[in-house]
Amino acid sequence: MQYGYFEQFSEETARMYRFIEVTLQWVYSLTANTIKGIVDSPARVLEIGPGTGVLANKLSKLGYYVVGVDASLAMLRRAQGRFWRPDFVNGGSWALPIGVSKFDAVVAVFTLHHWGDHELSMSNVVKSLRPNASFIVVEVDGDRLNAHGHSCTSKCLTDVLTPYFNDVVLRRKFPLIIAIAKSPKAPTP
Repeated sequence: MQYGYFEQFSEETARMYRFIEVTLQWVYSLTANTIKGIVDSPARVLEIGPGTGVLANKLSKLGYYVVGVDASLAMLRRAQGRFWRPDFVNGGSWALPIGVSKFDAVVAVFTLHHWGDHELSMSNVVKSLRPNASFIVVEVDGDRLNAHGHSCTSKCLTDVLTPYFNDVVLRRKFPLIIAIAKSPKAPTP
């Protein structure tokens, strides 16, 4: 089976990511507040691509039960070494190593643009969600900022999400675009 492109960060990149985290704190806070406005703790939240675990830890401190799934073992080792509360698992959007209908929300921050073939990944997201749950996507707003392939446009997000969700709302907070997809459609067998 071909999974498409994904970034798998090395140990060196994972070490350097601690510096990037400082500049992204406002994104993690904005995302946590968005999730708080959608689902109350102690809800179950799946983060796809938690990297070094900052958002997962922030959500855990707010009382959510969080599972982070990342393709990069180096990033996961950093996350597990720093935070004891979220659970971190090696995997990817194309092959989520979790059960069906387990989560009240799934969140992806700066990862959706790396998923390649979205069909398999989106199908897995929908399968992981409970009925009436939400999928929150945070990306650089490609309509307003050229991030050299590390962004999504409103059309891209709408095209990716609407086949799988009944309700998709886009919010903008420069330089970000936030998609809140609610009410997953029944997964196709």
